Amino acid sequence: MTKKTSWTWLALVLVSQLSWAQPKPPANKVTKTTPENASSNSALSAQWMFEILLGEINVLQGQAPTGYALLLDVAKKSGDEKAFERAVEIALKSRSGEAALEAAKAWREALPSSQAANQYVVQILIALNELNETEQALGRLLLITPKDEKLDLIRSIPRQFARVSNKPLAAQIVERALESSKAIKSLSAAAWAAIGHMRLLASDAEGAFGAVQKAYQIDPKSPDPIWLAVGLMELRHMEAENFLQRFFSQKSPSVELDLHFAYAKVLMQNQQLKAGIAQLLALTTKYRDFSLGWLYLASAQLESEAVLDAEVNFKKFLEVQSSKPQAMDEREASQAYFGLAQIANQRGDLSQAEQWLGLITQGPSKVTAYVQRALILNKKGQAQSAIELINGLPQETPPERKSKWLALAQVYRDQKELTKTLEVLKEAFKENPKDDDMVYELAMAYEKLNLLQEMELALKAIIKRNPTYHAALNALGYSWADRNIRLEQARDYIVKALELVPEDPFVMDSLGWVEFRMGRLKESLAILQKAHTLRPDADIAAHLGEVMYTLGQKDDARKLWQTALSKSPDNEVLKETLKRLGIGL
Repeated sequence: MTKKTSWTWLALVLVSQLSWAQPKPPANKVTKTTPENASSNSALSAQWMFEILLGEINVLQGQAPTGYALLLDVAKKSGDEKAFERAVEIALKSRSGEAALEAAKAWREALPSSQAANQYVVQILIALNELNETEQALGRLLLITPKDEKLDLIRSIPRQFARVSNKPLAAQIVERALESSKAIKSLSAAAWAAIGHMRLLASDAEGAFGAVQKAYQIDPKSPDPIWLAVGLMELRHMEAENFLQRFFSQKSPSVELDLHFAYAKVLMQNQQLKAGIAQLLALTTKYRDFSLGWLYLASAQLESEAVLDAEVNFKKFLEVQSSKPQAMDEREASQAYFGLAQIANQRGDLSQAEQWLGLITQGPSKVTAYVQRALILNKKGQAQSAIELINGLPQETPPERKSKWLALAQVYRDQKELTKTLEVLKEAFKENPKDDDMVYELAMAYEKLNLLQEMELALKAIIKRNPTYHAALNALGYSWADRNIRLEQARDYIVKALELVPEDPFVMDSLGWVEFRMGRLKESLAILQKAHTLRPDADIAAHLGEVMYTLGQKDDARKLWQTALSKSPDNEVLKETLKRLGIGL
């Protein structure tokens, strides 16, 4: 980042206060007042106050450079920390990085042991990308920081360097600056973890994991290497994942709530629902009043189709949250209400589902709740009422119109009115021709009507604009595999999708299915078994059962299908599979 562009965000970061802990003010030196010096000190103080007032007036009148100069002059003459800090603030508000640095350096020169002055110098140098000069300044700050504050300072360093342009250089500078800290037992693990975070910022994942190992070896009870390993696992670093699995499999891992929760969330983010649920169960057992733990646990259980457990824990979240003095977070409450409505809907208790949705009366989820209520009306057979409800949605802004189009399309899709679904999405496409989500929905409507050429054009348009849109890659590959055509190309697209989302069970399902179509039954079986373990979905069960049936495992296939059918009696893929194979259950 250049000096010119850094100030838009620098002022926002620094203008009010430093993100690092502010130092305790130094004890004031007491000067014994004598009759000879009392009047001169008083007069001089009055003069400084006048200059400070004049400087502030200039700032208020839009003459920031003049005000800055007056306040910096007072600061230099008086050695007053507040005057120095005010001069720095004025420079930052004026987007003048060089002036802010000048004031901070003058402050540091006047008061070399001032922690605040040294902190400002470091942060302004980082913001200006003056990395070479930063090394010495950071070393000086580490040297003067009190022992009881050093640990927090070291932990904050990677955050301060997060936006620099030359991250490999920043990693080297921080490592050199922390050399002495690595030799201090109480700081060594944190220092190595900070070095690891800097290496990670510089895209050196292996170097970062090396720092995890060194920090953990030094102090197995320190949270610092565990946080670093979680960051690596988020990027799907297998060694870090194995390290964390071993760490959390201990009988009583020494870890605090927020770190344990972070690990559980990364597991779920990586589609490892079973492992994530196990960690959340351990968390909620230990911390009964941790409401977010219950919410995440219930959501993961619902996704893994443990419906009864999910219902109990959504209600537990609401119970715990309602016992707290602060108001419930709208988004969190809505997530619980949506989950409970989904469970009631699956059970066939549509009235109860409507009641849960009716509790979502404000916030960003209100429109979604409105749409879900329309879908329930549609399921009750009140198609016209559902459409009228959708038509009553606000449509003044593009996002509102998009929500309306998608909701209307879903209503028609549920009614098996595929032509009307396509017509609605075509209208939406006219307004949103480059909205990838909208184009994807249009492509799926084409696919349902077997309009393959139109579907391919739509999906390829998405992939050309956004090569990382894994759903389009997967859909294109699966549509060919399901029709048993262009199998090599289909596999290539699916593999690309899986590289983007390695633990996605639905993309695994597509890969397993194309392997089956290509005659590689053992490979197909292994892939589909893993997909079904991650997500026991009816579509995946249909494919896995067919592979098992083909391999002669007919009884196991029937049991699998029977279980899937009991949970999802209306699943089209499952019903088509059973019909095609002539299986009666």
